Amino acid sequence: MSAAAAANLESATRDLLLAWERSREQWRDAKAQQFGHSFIEPLPELAIQARDAIGHLDSLLRKIKHDCE
Repeated sequence: MSAAAAANLESATRDLLLAWERSREQWRDAKAQQFGHSFIEPLPELAIQARDAIGHLDSLLRKIKHDCE
């Protein structure tokens, strides 16, 4: 995975988390708490896993391309 793509994924995750914090200023009920727990809290770890998986796929594709040349 290119450094730019990794930075883009991290930036998008950070932006989403900031937007969530802003929305929590207005949305403070049990559903907001449930949504945050179910979907927002896992995001940083999922973004790391996605970055790692994409990097692994990128390495595999480069190897395949090299082997086919």
